[in-house]
Amino acid sequence: MEKGLRMATNIKINNKDLLKDIDKQLKKLINKNIPKMQRILNEKIGDIVFQRLVNGLPVIQGNDLAEIGVPDINSRLISIMQTISRNVRIKISPGKQLRMTINIIEEDYSDVLSLPDAVYAYTSSRGSGILEWLKWILLGGNGTIIGGFDFSPAPSPFSRTGGGLMVAGGGWSVPSNLAGTSQNNILTRALDNIEKDIRAIVDQELQRILK
Repeated sequence: MEKGLRMATNIKINNKDLLKDIDKQLKKLINKNIPKMQRILNEKIGDIVFQRLVNGLPVIQGNDLAEIGVPDINSRLISIMQTISRNVRIKISPGKQLRMTINIIEEDYSDVLSLPDAVYAYTSSRGSGILEWLKWILLGGNGTIIGGFDFSPAPSPFSRTGGGLMVAGGGWSVPSNLAGTSQNNILTRALDNIEKDIRAIVDQELQRILK
């Protein structure tokens, strides 16, 4: 009759010390790779930001284009999207707990509003001026932007877009489908829930390092 083989051991493993050592080695490995991680994450997160903006921002046309009065507004938006995605900055700070900060757009929008494409300089038979069109769309809400004038959609050869003119009377506001505030505008809506995409990219990069 065969007897079962039993093995007894008196080796004791301190799980707490073992986990502490593993954690220490993992942190050491990650800290060593922080510069490379930052470069890769800047590029990958910048790419996903651009994709989300391209897919989420509206094409401004028809009456909306005529009301805002910036003929090349969509090409300006594309340029702004590209700049936002290029300017994504990731900072990873080592320590007892790894800290990561991701900057896409400044809270006050000063970075995007200072871009040359964010304003439109015009000259017409009635004078010249500068249209802060991006500020209107991002922060103007439903309030009056231009007092004493309103938009008339009648086609006119004197219109910059050919779709209408500002005429005396009333007050003009951004079209409701484009109007936004600091917390809810075309940019925030396009980037809504991007945290899930960013988390997946970060997890993928950490797994690459730990292989």
